[in-house]
Amino acid sequence: MISRARPPTLRLAGTGLLSGTRSGSVAISAAAYALAVSLAVATGALLVKSPAAGVGLVAAVGIGATASRLTRLGAVELLVGLLPWLVVFDGLLPSLLKTFVTTAAAIALLALATPLRYRRVLGPVAAGMFVAVVLGHAIFATDSEQLQQVAKYMIFPAVSLAVLSERGQELLPNARNFILASCLAALTVHLGIIAAGLGQTGTKYEIGEKLGFGRGIVHEMTLTFVVVACAGLVSSRRLPLQLAFFALGVVPALLTGVRSALLALLVVILIYTIRSRFDRRAVTIVVVLVLVAFASGGAKIVAERFAKESKSETSLASAGSERGKIWTVAVTPWWNAGPPQWLFGTGLGSVEAAEISELGTPFFGHSDLIEVGVTFGLTGLFAWGLLWFALIRSPLESIVLVPLIVYALVNGSMLYVAPLTLGLVFSAACRAPPEGGTAR
Repeated sequence: MISRARPPTLRLAGTGLLSGTRSGSVAISAAAYALAVSLAVATGALLVKSPAAGVGLVAAVGIGATASRLTRLGAVELLVGLLPWLVVFDGLLPSLLKTFVTTAAAIALLALATPLRYRRVLGPVAAGMFVAVVLGHAIFATDSEQLQQVAKYMIFPAVSLAVLSERGQELLPNARNFILASCLAALTVHLGIIAAGLGQTGTKYEIGEKLGFGRGIVHEMTLTFVVVACAGLVSSRRLPLQLAFFALGVVPALLTGVRSALLALLVVILIYTIRSRFDRRAVTIVVVLVLVAFASGGAKIVAERFAKESKSETSLASAGSERGKIWTVAVTPWWNAGPPQWLFGTGLGSVEAAEISELGTPFFGHSDLIEVGVTFGLTGLFAWGLLWFALIRSPLESIVLVPLIVYALVNGSMLYVAPLTLGLVFSAACRAPPEGGTAR
């Protein structure tokens, strides 16, 4: 007698092997329907309040569904590899899409690094402290913008936990080639856009700067370009590839006229040449970079930016595009509030509220020292600084962290979640894997 084969069992990612019985399938279907209904309700609510946010959620869910069909490493490659494209085409995309995708990338990185194990406890302790401070303030959030800030602040410790872990440092070098190739392709497309005269030109500083579709996030865009340039510089030992990769990130950064990018590049070059002991390779890269900067017109745009700003920067308050005034306006309410606020901050959105009241525009802190210190107090600032100290002291590729640190001091990088995530990932991906690990 021929027996009928039993139906195959059903395996769901992350849930283990489930029985193919009727009760099991009903439970799975109920969970799927509940999730679908929840997403539909959330999407409908967002569409009523903000059509762009609703579209962003739909796109993020689609990307997440695609990532869920991949391996954990494949999901990291897909989500992190999307980030430079979201930056390049920011002006054409829903405003929250980048935050959704970056959050998904942070979750995928933590999943890749699980189980989380560390050679040193400083990193996870600092990350835990910072998370506790942020969540403590999140309880008192009163609007969606403050909740968005919480989501962005949480990305820094989440990605840091992933790249500091033993498993993250072992596996992320395997994702380097794919993510770097995606970044270089996005930068090439951006150069094609500005070469074709598409996007916006001269609409930020009125000096002929080339902005493409990223005028609204010009500082985040330039930080992305500089991070990719640093990753390309340390991803190969072949001089032509180093020069090509570095120039591909440097040129579009200089063409924006953003001076923070120039400062970050100068610090990177200085550290790289010192670390290389001024060998022939490092000197050649510096010379070629200077030539490319002049040939591309980037040096001219930066010079014109300095010339234009020098006419208005006549005091300490007006220096650095009025950073002195911005910092004073942000810090004064915190200082006047007294010891409790000195320790625990004036809360989410307080910096922007003070600037709107005094300056008419929400500039944010224009420095993570100001933004984090005022918002979360000395407690939050200590945890933030301790986490950066742990990253610098770890065996990560520190040259990729340099632009993030420079921006953190003079412009801010905490809220620029796409380049922040890219830089932290590249710091782990561009180093040699630990003994026993493999890299493509």
